[in-house]
Amino acid sequence: MRITPIALPLALLAVLASTGCKQIPYVPLPAPPTGIHYEPGANSAGIPRMSEAELLRQKHLAHGGDKRAAFNVYQHLRSVENDDAQARDWLILAADLGHASAQFNLAQIGIYEHDSASALYWAKRAKASGYPHAAELVQSLENPD
Repeated sequence: MRITPIALPLALLAVLASTGCKQIPYVPLPAPPTGIHYEPGANSAGIPRMSEAELLRQKHLAHGGDKRAAFNVYQHLRSVENDDAQARDWLILAADLGHASAQFNLAQIGIYEHDSASALYWAKRAKASGYPHAAELVQSLENPD
């Protein structure tokens, strides 16, 4: 008996249909990596530290256009290194690259610094990026009561 090219896939479908999906083995995939490789056991006040090599890798990725890496560098400099001035530069880069949390953070900083133009600009960018509550912030900045 000769099996035609169309008959084989149909036969396989018939076998699968008769066995049911519950008999198909399922192997869960491991969780995706966070993108940051922390130094094992190294932390500052309970915050995991990036190695110098990892920090350099994140900076390189950020300069290549990776908004998440730019935000990672910001968070590291802000929370681990306590370098607010340098951290802000990375926050601005992340926001410019389209990172919604960075945009919203800059809007909040603008409010804190009484810079309503900057606050409104970044709030609108965060809203366009789909950040939750950014629409309400834009409305409150455009219509202060």
